[in-house]
Amino acid sequence: MTTSVMQLFSISKRLASKSARTTAKYLKRQTEDPYCAAAREHNYRARSAFKLREIDDKHKLIRPGSTVVDVGAAPGSWSQVAVERSEGGRVVGVDLQAMLPLQGATLLSLMDIREKKTHEAMRGALEGRSVDVLLSDMAPSPTGDKATDHIRLISLCRMVLQLTQMEDSPIPLSADAVYLCKIWDGVERKEFMDELKRVFSSVRMVKPVASRDSSAEMYLLSRNPIVVKK
Repeated sequence: MTTSVMQLFSISKRLASKSARTTAKYLKRQTEDPYCAAAREHNYRARSAFKLREIDDKHKLIRPGSTVVDVGAAPGSWSQVAVERSEGGRVVGVDLQAMLPLQGATLLSLMDIREKKTHEAMRGALEGRSVDVLLSDMAPSPTGDKATDHIRLISLCRMVLQLTQMEDSPIPLSADAVYLCKIWDGVERKEFMDELKRVFSSVRMVKPVASRDSSAEMYLLSRNPIVVKK
């Protein structure tokens, strides 16, 4: 019995030490990251705002008057950029997590994009508008296995794509709509890009400078639906 207690104590101590090292490493990276500092300076909720800004500067996704849907929006940094750049338009963000209100956007907190009640809320927020810009920066909780995490994230992006193709879609695409989604690179990327090419006339990979060099993160940018659901 004593041995078991001592073993548990030893394991707990090692885990606590590992957790402390991980936290210290994270804090050091955040402190030294220029995008984290810039996010604080510009009052963005996260450094990821600069990824969207960079992609939008280059590829001109969001225009004045655009209707934007931001899936996996928490904490709301992409929605902030969308509000800034879609003057006179509409921004709808949805996430399972809670989000603070954002002036100029409708943020649907604690809502699962897979559920019908969320679809109804999205239709209500859009008020009959077609979606010009569909954004997805969401990601599953990491398992620690890169191959598994890659497949799970591709599945989320595929699910969002399928929602655009539903009858009475909660994300009805406009004739010149764009879909920007984050993936982690892996074996299923090509297959998913082929699926996107069956829906959009243009599909390409983009990796903003604001993405960390060590990350397998990239974005797939799809433009101009081949068939628009009525």
